[in-house]
Amino acid sequence: MLRSTSTNSPVDLNISIITNFGCRSNCWYCIWKGHELQYANEPTNWEKLNQFLVDNQHKGKVSVSGGGDCLYRYDKYVGWWIKLFEITKELNMLVDVHTREKFTHQSFWKKHINRCVFSSDNLGDDQEYLEYLSQLTKVRITHLVTANTTFEMIDDYLDFQERTGCQFTIKELVGYDDGGMYKKIRDKYKQ
Repeated sequence: MLRSTSTNSPVDLNISIITNFGCRSNCWYCIWKGHELQYANEPTNWEKLNQFLVDNQHKGKVSVSGGGDCLYRYDKYVGWWIKLFEITKELNMLVDVHTREKFTHQSFWKKHINRCVFSSDNLGDDQEYLEYLSQLTKVRITHLVTANTTFEMIDDYLDFQERTGCQFTIKELVGYDDGGMYKKIRDKYKQ
């Protein structure tokens, strides 16, 4: 699925490619569970994708995420990635990957990827991997605020951000009672 995303900021717009490769995480808050796109399993129309990217080349960036995780079963989908990189390289477009897979193929991160947007529930579980990854590519860590999120957790992420130069973003889980934590965090950490 392709869509062009927009914001009100002066930053260049980018293009989202949503894969449907599956996922190992089984997050309780997953928006794809039960979503109709979960069952879409058509092969990529490379001619159409190529033309879409040519037509939108001026946007400069492609963000790949998933109805699941775009890096899940990478070995099965390596041909898909190779084709995407051939197109984006020819068009001089950057590629961002949104994942929670602890994916360690160095050449993938060094050669092809502009930035990894890594979803993390707890830095303690992910810190070693994120230190490794931040040596290979730019990293933005995203944390979905739940009732289990604490100020100490946010402090740990911010300390890690300062130490490594990674970006850090919190997300609000809309329609879920987080005990007011998202608002409390936004109030405490203005940046």
